[in-house]
Amino acid sequence: RNLNYKYTFLRDKEGRIYVTFGRLFDRYVKISDKVVGILLRCRKHKMVDFEGEMLWKGQDDDIIITLLV
Repeated sequence: RNLNYKYTFLRDKEGRIYVTFGRLFDRYVKISDKVVGILLRCRKHKMVDFEGEMLWKGQDDDIIITLLV
């Protein structure tokens, strides 16, 4: 299985690639249940950026995750 990048991620006016947490979670959870852990590690290594310390399905669905690399 793989993530359909063409329909999952968006690009803003500055050309940055982003996705909302809810959209990413709904698609990626079919592949692995470790999506939040992966995002936290990616943020630690400055690969992605998002607000907050932790992401929770439902309450954080509208949080924007921006790709930095």
